[in-house]
Amino acid sequence: MTTIPPPRLTMAEELLLLALDPTRSRPRGQSAHLRYGLAAAALAELEGYGSVAEERGRFVVLRPLPVGQPLLDQVLGDLAAGPAGGANGKGKGERLQAWLRRYGKQAEHLAAAALADRGAIRVAEQRALGLFPSRRYHVVDRPLHDQVLASFHDALERGVPDRRSRALVGLLLATELATRLGVPWRVRRELKPLVREQWFAEAVRKQISSDKAAAGSGG
Repeated sequence: MTTIPPPRLTMAEELLLLALDPTRSRPRGQSAHLRYGLAAAALAELEGYGSVAEERGRFVVLRPLPVGQPLLDQVLGDLAAGPAGGANGKGKGERLQAWLRRYGKQAEHLAAAALADRGAIRVAEQRALGLFPSRRYHVVDRPLHDQVLASFHDALERGVPDRRSRALVGLLLATELATRLGVPWRVRRELKPLVREQWFAEAVRKQISSDKAAAGSGG
C-alpha cells in the first residue's frame, strides 16, 4: 500500500528521525555510525543538486551556490570554505572518511536543529554523570515520525524506486540502522549492493569498518 509522503525534509533530517527511538529519546545504534550517515546524507543530497561530486575517494565542490535548503546551504558553505573550495569555491576536498569523522557531529547538530525548528523534536542538553555533555532528542511530532517510518517501509516494498530512496536505504544499510528498524535479513542481503554502488554510503561503510578494526585491535 502506498503511503502519503512526509513533508519535504532533507535526507539528513529523515535519517535522524528514522534513527530516533521515541520511547528512549535516543538514537538507535552507535552514535558515531549515525553521525557518519548524517554527514554522508548531506553529501548525497548536494550531489543531486549538482553541487558536489566524488573523485578518487575525495569530494569535489562543483557549484558552491545555495540550493535553498538551510541545512544543505550550511554544509555546502562549510565545504566551499575548506579544502574543497579552492579558487572560486571549487576544488578537491579532504578524503571522504576523514571528513565524515570530522564533520559528523556538526551534521548531527544541524539535522537536530532543523527538526527542532519544524517542531518535530525537542533537543535536551544534559551532562552524563554530571560531567560529560550529552543530548537527548524527544520526538514531539509522533505522527511525522511514524509517517517517515511508514514511507521508508513503503519504499522498500516498492523496490526503492527512485534516487532518494536508494540513497536513504543505502545509508541505513551502511550505518547498520536497517537492522534496528526491523528490515529482514533477506531484504538487507538483496539491497546490500546499494551501499557499494553509492560512493557516500560506501564511505560510511568503510569508516565503520575501520572503527571496528581499530576497536578490535585495541587501537
